[in-house]
Amino acid sequence: MPLKKHTPFIENIPAYALGSLDVEDAFALENHLKTCASCRSELAAYRAISAGLLTAIPPKSPPASLRRQLQIKLPSARRLFRVPVQWSFAQPALVIMALGVLLFFNVVSILQLRSLQQQQAQLSHKLQSEQTALALLSYPGVKVIPIETNGITGTLLLDGDRNALALFAWNLPQLPDNQTYQVWLIDSQAERVSLGVFRPEPSLPFTSFSIISSENLSNFVGLGVTVEPSGGSSHPTGTRLLIVNF
Repeated sequence: MPLKKHTPFIENIPAYALGSLDVEDAFALENHLKTCASCRSELAAYRAISAGLLTAIPPKSPPASLRRQLQIKLPSARRLFRVPVQWSFAQPALVIMALGVLLFFNVVSILQLRSLQQQQAQLSHKLQSEQTALALLSYPGVKVIPIETNGITGTLLLDGDRNALALFAWNLPQLPDNQTYQVWLIDSQAERVSLGVFRPEPSLPFTSFSIISSENLSNFVGLGVTVEPSGGSSHPTGTRLLIVNF
């Protein structure tokens, strides 16, 4: 075979022997080697030289630190690797702080729940009072007593047959949170029996209180309202706001 046809293949043999020849040139060289004995001999000579160079250098073990670094980078080693736990004095403080925050939010949630329950109870009582007042207005035998005292005007609806009454009052002063209005039945001996407590609605111009009493209203001669501590009292202790004779 002419030399010029061997030249491109002979030039690629050293790179092929080292495994650094690109795929297309390697494929062309391998086809050429099948039919060219001289190029096969040239390749064998280069492979012998390459092998001799590798065996001429004595083997040397890599540093242990390099081995550990390579092992850490392996995916299998990453799954087994765990960060060592380092305990410090700051960690208990963080735990206590986190518990304090949780406790704070729990207390706030409880207070909000109680507030909602109180509002629900107040709305339920108000609805019951309004229903009682409407029922009284529909009864023909209900006694209507006007109220006008201490700058307060209103009406007392009294149904002695059903022991029911409803009080409507305008211009009742707003009270601080630690006070409430309390309603009393008054008998002929001036003894008082509590009917309950109520507070004015800030959004309404009037205040209503109604109840179907377990007491027989025919045993009483009047009704009074006093200012008492929040929650009410067992007997009148505060300022008398108004009194209505039956």
